[in-house]
Amino acid sequence: MLTGVALIQTTVLSRIDLLGAHPNLLLLVVLIWAVVRGLDEGLVWAFVGGLILDLLSGGPLAATAVALLSAAYLAGQSLGEEVGSVAVRVTVLAALGALAYHLVLLLILIWTGHGVSWGSSLARVGVPSVVLNAVLAPLVLQPMRWLEQVTDRGGVVV
Repeated sequence: MLTGVALIQTTVLSRIDLLGAHPNLLLLVVLIWAVVRGLDEGLVWAFVGGLILDLLSGGPLAATAVALLSAAYLAGQSLGEEVGSVAVRVTVLAALGALAYHLVLLLILIWTGHGVSWGSSLARVGVPSVVLNAVLAPLVLQPMRWLEQVTDRGGVVV
């Protein structure tokens, strides 16, 4: 499943640009999986999905994996359990997770010697992507809940 999501991310969704924002399906899948299945499974999905995405991209190897791990770690915490519905919690966690994801990616790019303009990167890409992915999170929640229910009962999803 993660390979399919990574392929959709790199082939289709990477071409979508809404005022600098790009939908990040793999990020949303990882975040929501960490919410519905817990921190441990979210971290596994973040690491594996991130490595797959790294192999398909031209960036530093493991950069996406580390960024997704930071986002999954946030989502796997009990933050916002008292806010009410799972959709609201997922939206808030998607915003926080997307922000962590972008900050960690920028730090890794700086650490690996790439020139990064913090202000421009955050204003033109980071913040718009945080907003877009937070808006999209409730739409990804339902299919992920279905997958969680099917796999929780021991069913096989093909």
